[in-house]
Amino acid sequence: MITIPLDGAQLTVDPTRTLLQIAKQHQIDIPSLCGDNTSGPKTPCDLCVVEIAGLGIRRACETRPEAGMVITSQSDALRAHRQQALGRILSDHYADCEAPCQRACPAGVDIQSYLHHIAMGEHQAAMAVIKQTLPMPLSIGRVCPAFCEAECRRALVDEPLAIRQLKRHAADLDLAEVAPYQPAKKPAKGKRVAIIGSGPGGLTCGYYLGYEGFEVDLFEAMPEAGGWLRYGIPEYRLPKAILDQEIGLMCQSGMRIHTQQRLGHQLTLSALCRDYDAVCLAVGASKAVPMDYPGSTLAGCYLGVDYLKDRMLAKRLTTGKKVAVIGGGNTAIDCARTAVRLGAETTLIYRRTRAEMPAEAYEIDEAEHEGVRFMMLTNPVENLPDSRGRVCQVRLEKMTLGEPDASGRRRPEPTGEFLIEEFDTVIAAVSQQPDLSFMEGEPLTLPFTRWQTLESHPETMHSGHGNLFAIGDLRRGPGGRPRGGGGGGPPAPCAGAPPMAARPHWPSISSSTVT
Repeated sequence: MITIPLDGAQLTVDPTRTLLQIAKQHQIDIPSLCGDNTSGPKTPCDLCVVEIAGLGIRRACETRPEAGMVITSQSDALRAHRQQALGRILSDHYADCEAPCQRACPAGVDIQSYLHHIAMGEHQAAMAVIKQTLPMPLSIGRVCPAFCEAECRRALVDEPLAIRQLKRHAADLDLAEVAPYQPAKKPAKGKRVAIIGSGPGGLTCGYYLGYEGFEVDLFEAMPEAGGWLRYGIPEYRLPKAILDQEIGLMCQSGMRIHTQQRLGHQLTLSALCRDYDAVCLAVGASKAVPMDYPGSTLAGCYLGVDYLKDRMLAKRLTTGKKVAVIGGGNTAIDCARTAVRLGAETTLIYRRTRAEMPAEAYEIDEAEHEGVRFMMLTNPVENLPDSRGRVCQVRLEKMTLGEPDASGRRRPEPTGEFLIEEFDTVIAAVSQQPDLSFMEGEPLTLPFTRWQTLESHPETMHSGHGNLFAIGDLRRGPGGRPRGGGGGGPPAPCAGAPPMAARPHWPSISSSTVT
């Protein structure tokens, strides 16, 4: 270790680290884009310069400290140098031409462009940009996880821009117009496509194919369209009147939605593949994965997705006075916040710590503000019944964190220390997977993975079988991120808000399959 003066402060530093690394370590702000360019040549940004007495201006990312160095990070000469460097960056095609927010967006929306149009008061122009890759801004603008905001550079100054809310704002203004924005429709191609599932993936597929000139029939098992947006996301997060209006706008593409048409019952995959030029499976991953432990099937014990779906349908499941929700994902948070709204004293039980919870941070904060109690590093091992056979207590084991597991999070390990808490309702919301019951008796053989996802080409989304394609959670799993080979992976813990399916590669449908 050596001691150097930096901006007048005497710092004890590691001589093997660069001046830029040292400045960040000591919260000294040196402007830098080093490492942000992922699409072009790895050239220095030339913004991260400092002045070294006797040596002049040097790049902090390339310079290591030496005894006797006197370093300044702010001066008129440095500001002039940085201004010239920034001008060169802005004139260089390869210099960070795609913003971090856009790279973080699963739909790849051109965020910079639509924010510009919103700032100019041009909300229809903003909608034209958004709907190039995301046709559901009314709904997704209310429930998306806002990965873009986590990467927003404005956070380096104060706080991220409210990108999600601005998208929703533009969509709300557009909806109020006499004629909301719709893209031009291409001439009819004379080809028919069947889509199974009316969640965000299926609706998106039908929207784009309709405007491309295909004749689209979308089949939905439930009484109304929307999939997980309708039956999995509570009303307080996504008003269903808004969803209905958005689906109505999407149907202007020409797609026809047929509800209460369940694959494997009213429809068969073989018949659809025979009768249509292309078939797209978008059945999602809304089947709950149960927790198998003693007492998990007692009266008063439910699965998270079933509980949320019941609240949108018959409301047959009874919410007691003391509710335990098991899990740490967005579905668990939705269940807990729903139970609180029904007047229940609600506790969320999670086997890791709050830092490891996969739910969105703002959802966790809001649940806490609404009165949800959190029990961390705790796992249920047995549900105990009362005299009527309904759950009345849960035996819990305290956990500790060990080494990281395959998810990258530290593995929860049992301690052998137990406690008993009183609950009359237990909702397990730990994971989800696709429901493949439609394959029973189906003569087609498809390449499903051990996670119940369908192997398909990562670019064309073709299943490898005839004219059959797969999109969304059926292909990627409920975490919404592609896994090895594009064929799915282990279910992510309870993604409460479904990720927007990537826009399918339409040329592969029109040129290689639909002939």
